[in-house]
Amino acid sequence: MVGLGNSCRGMKSPPLLVAALVACIIVLGFNYWIASSRSMDLQGQIMDLEGKVRRAAVERGAVELKKNEFQGELEKQRQQIDKIQSLHSFQMENANRVHQEEKVGPFLATVFCEIVVYQGALCNRIRLLQCSS
Repeated sequence: MVGLGNSCRGMKSPPLLVAALVACIIVLGFNYWIASSRSMDLQGQIMDLEGKVRRAAVERGAVELKKNEFQGELEKQRQQIDKIQSLHSFQMENANRVHQEEKVGPFLATVFCEIVVYQGALCNRIRLLQCSS
């Protein structure tokens, strides 16, 4: 039993070792508290960023819809412009043709009348020549 008595005496911890262990526990507790606070702050920031990402995704979807809507309207307007341009060019061609006809019509009538008059004069001369011979 002498061995038991010696081991009991060896079980008593020196006060310096106990103080060092308590100091380590305090330091570890303080570090845990700081890490936990930082973790909570970071989780709050993550949640804020996730909310911003969701809002940005919703806004992006709305912008995409508006963009598609405006592109559709733009395409319709381009088609209308093409139709108007083709109609305008058709009308301009018709107007030019009518103008040319109006210009050429009286000229041709005048030329035709002159030809008829000239032929009439030639016919009269031929008749006179035939009658005189």
